[in-house]
Amino acid sequence: MKQLASFMIALTLTTVPVGLSGYHSAAAQEADKEKPQKPKTRRSEVLGKNAFNRIEKAQEMMAEENYPAALEQLQAILDGGDRYKPYEKAVAIQTMGYVFAAQGDFGKTISTFERALATGNLPPRVANDLTYNLAQLNLAEDRPEKALQLLTQWFAAIAGDPAAEAFALKAQTHLMLDQFDDAEKEIRVALSKVEEPKQQWTRILLSVLLQQERYREARPVLEDAVERWPGVKAFWQHLTAVYYEADDEDLAFMAQRAMHTQGMLTTTKELSSMAQLYLYHDVPIKAAEILQAGMDEGSIEKTEKNYELLAQAYMRSREWAKAIAPLTKAAEMSDEGRFYEQLAESYLQDEEWIKAEANLVKALDKGGLDNEANSWLLLGISRTRIEKYEGAIKAFRKAGDDDDLAKDAFRWIRSIERRLAEQRRLEEQADG
Repeated sequence: MKQLASFMIALTLTTVPVGLSGYHSAAAQEADKEKPQKPKTRRSEVLGKNAFNRIEKAQEMMAEENYPAALEQLQAILDGGDRYKPYEKAVAIQTMGYVFAAQGDFGKTISTFERALATGNLPPRVANDLTYNLAQLNLAEDRPEKALQLLTQWFAAIAGDPAAEAFALKAQTHLMLDQFDDAEKEIRVALSKVEEPKQQWTRILLSVLLQQERYREARPVLEDAVERWPGVKAFWQHLTAVYYEADDEDLAFMAQRAMHTQGMLTTTKELSSMAQLYLYHDVPIKAAEILQAGMDEGSIEKTEKNYELLAQAYMRSREWAKAIAPLTKAAEMSDEGRFYEQLAESYLQDEEWIKAEANLVKALDKGGLDNEANSWLLLGISRTRIEKYEGAIKAFRKAGDDDDLAKDAFRWIRSIERRLAEQRRLEEQADG
């Protein structure tokens, strides 16, 4: 089972970088979800009537997805010279950023927001909010260095205690930079601020722990995660790997079964691995069910290896007749004779001597057998049962070349010779 355990660890733990990059991607996706919100325009002593009307009109155009018209309204403010105050122009530039964001052009969104901030004409609160938005956008655009710079600036500028989400965003940023200690510190602050952890935040913490191979610490986090979000396959996969790492094979098996029960195992590799686990834990009939169903519906490839595994499952379940079909398929695909040998052994179980003999001949012709002498011995026994005595003796002599089988082989030969001698005696008596 150590081989299988190693395979399973490879299947899950070696995918940690993929899973972890997935966590990184999820960080960017999370930032992407938190796109900048359009500012609420309101008349005030600061924002003049004309500017207010144009910005409001631009927002109406955005709602109608008429982005060129929206940009035209805003550009009119920028081209209006002294008619518009610096603050009004800064708000117009900021609003342009939202137009680009609505179109999914985050590159232009970022440059436009930076331009708005660079004016120095936005109120501190607005500037801080825009800085936070820029951090999110840079993270979504895979610019963690810039995102971290902006977040550091934002944390230094705000008054009061930041919300949990801000610490989580900073943790995501540190994680994308492989700054694991900082990422862990920030995400633990975020988690401490809420009663129920967010799934994404749990992923960040797990990324930190798994990438540092802190499996013992990751274990309770993963166990909690599968309880909270039982339908998330990645959590089950990593938990399985952590169990294997701790040599808790029974718990790993339970985790694998949970995934299978929930329909999470869909690929040939996953399903065949599950079948192997059932075989290892001495539940061969369950292994056979998985393999047979998978091959019937097409989720498991019909390969030599999988046909062999299915046959083994049936034979371990003592379902000899059901093992015949997959063994035949494997034998036809293989360059070696071992599957014909197994077929013969299945027929021997039911005392179908003629079929056993035919498959043993094929097995010996193809070669590549682990114990050729034993196959010769079985061939001799099969031929003896169907009274092919001459051929049986030849087979037993071949088997007798092996020191371990010589005694049995020559015992069979003597038995045949006595039988033939008795037949001759009876024939002579009948003739006389």
